[in-house]
Amino acid sequence: MHAAVDSLSTTSASFLTSSSPLKSMSAPPAFKPYTISPIKAESRYSGLFHHTPRTAQEAELLEALQESENRDMGCKRSMLEMQALTVVAGIYNSKAQSQLQAAEQRKRHKTGSRKMGDGKAKYFSGDAFFEMCEADEQKKLDEAVEKERRLAEREVQTGRIWTWQDANKVIRSRNVDRRAKYAVGVTAWKVEKTAAKVEKCWTGWLKPKLADYEIEALLPRPKKKHTRRAGRGRGEQRPWVPKWK
Repeated sequence: MHAAVDSLSTTSASFLTSSSPLKSMSAPPAFKPYTISPIKAESRYSGLFHHTPRTAQEAELLEALQESENRDMGCKRSMLEMQALTVVAGIYNSKAQSQLQAAEQRKRHKTGSRKMGDGKAKYFSGDAFFEMCEADEQKKLDEAVEKERRLAEREVQTGRIWTWQDANKVIRSRNVDRRAKYAVGVTAWKVEKTAAKVEKCWTGWLKPKLADYEIEALLPRPKKKHTRRAGRGRGEQRPWVPKWK
C-alpha cells in the first residue's frame, strides 16, 4: 500500500497524496475502458456440458470446466460493473471540477472593499488608507440611514394598508345590505308579475335593477410611495435626456 502511494506521488495525480486543498486544475487521469466481449446466453462449451461422462476423469474435467466457466462469467460481470461505476464517477468528477472552477473564478473576480482584505501592507497614517476609512464610515452611515428610511416607509405603508382594508370592509358590508334589498325587490316583483299573469294585466312597476341600489366599487390598493434617497438635494434635478437615446 505504501509503495503504491509513493509511486502515485511521482505521477500527474500527485495532488491526491498531498495535504494541500484541491484546485480546479487538478484532475485525475482519464479512464480508458477496456473492450469486454458480450455475455452470451449459451456458453461456447455447451456441447461438452451436454456430453455424458463415461469415466470418473471425464466427470472431473466437466466439473472443472463448469467451475472455470462460472468464474469467467463472474469476473466479466464484475469488470462490467467496475467500468460502469468508474465512468459514472468520471462524469461526477468532471461536473464537480467545472463547478469548483466556476467558484474559483467568481472568487477571483470578486472585488471587496475591506481595508485589510487584500493582504498588502498598509501605511496607517497615509492619505489613501485614511480616505478608505472615511469612505467606509460614510458607507456605513448611508446604509444605516437607508435602513431607517425603508423601515419608516414600511410602517407608513402598513398603516395605509390597514386603513384600506377597513374601508373596504365597510364598503363590502354596505354592498351586502344593498344586494339583499335588491334580492327582496326582485322577489316582490316576480310575485306581482305572477299575479298579473293570472289576472291578465300589467305589473304596476318595472323590474328592479342592481344599478339602482348604488353598489359601491372597492377602493384600489394603495401603492408604495418611494421617497427621495439621501444624496440628492431638494433643489437638484435630474438632467433631461432625450427619449430617442
